[in-house]
Order: sequence, then structure tokens, then C-alpha cells
Amino acid sequence: MGRPTWEADFEAFVVAAWPRLRRAAYLLTGNHQDAEDLVQTVLARTYVAWPRIKQDDVYAYARRSLVNANIDRSRRRRFTEVPVPPDGVLAGPAHTAADDRDEIVRLLQCLSPRERAVVVLRYYCDASVGQVAAELGISAGTVKSTASRSLEKLRVAGDGSQLPINEGRQ
Repeated sequence: MGRPTWEADFEAFVVAAWPRLRRAAYLLTGNHQDAEDLVQTVLARTYVAWPRIKQDDVYAYARRSLVNANIDRSRRRRFTEVPVPPDGVLAGPAHTAADDRDEIVRLLQCLSPRERAVVVLRYYCDASVGQVAAELGISAGTVKSTASRSLEKLRVAGDGSQLPINEGRQ
């Protein structure tokens, strides 16, 4: 029996969407392994649903699945300890771009799964307020207030330093 014709379209979608989905998953999870697992789960769900997904909404479907799968994952969350030197000082090289990424991921972890989803969809995935509202099933006002509250939490957690997040109003 032959392969369904839509599988080639799905493969092309995976190749195109994988890097961005993986980066968004990393921002949601804060862990590379969990991000890889999350994207695999989402792509499996997307594959099963592919024939009934509107082709112009495929990436939106995958993003929403990513957020929902992360919320499911966070409900079963495992906690691990991170060792810190006895003096509490972490020695290392000068500040790098990787340090900025690590700080952003660390700061995102102080947000609830819903707040993190709003921030990642709104500012990383560059979705409009309306798109975020539709993907999360909440009102536009809730997106705006959650984003505002989340950015304030990030500022406080980051000791008031400027974070590389654009607060464009829509």
C-alpha cells in the first residue's frame, strides 16, 4: 500500500518548523532535553491531526499544541537540585550572549505556565494579541493583562535591568 500524499507536505512542515518550535519549547521548558521531547510530542499530535488541520493554520496548531503539551508536562513536573559552590559565587568567563539566553530562560521559569505561554507566544513567536488569545482560548484583555503582569515579574526577578523584550501595544 502506498504512502498518503499528505505525508510529503507534513515532512516539509517539520523541516521548516522544527527549529522555531524547538526554540519556543526551550523557552517554555528551560531544558534542552524536555524541549526536544515536547516538540516530538507535538509533531506526533500534528501528524495524527494533519488531514483535518487547515493548511494555513498548521503552525498555529503546532504552537498551541506546544503550549498545551507543556502545561500537561508541568503538571507532572520533576524537581531537581542544582549544586552551588559553598561560597555561593559562580566563577566563569566574562558575560556572553549565552549568559543572556540562560538568564532569559531562568527568568521565564519564575512565571506560571500560562504566563510563560503568553510571553513566549507574544514576544518570541511574535503573535498578535488576538492570535495569542485565540490560541490559548482566553480574551484579548486577559492576554494584555497577563503579558503586563508577566513582564513586571520578569523585571523584578531580573533586578530591574532592561530585558530584551519589546512591549509593543496592540
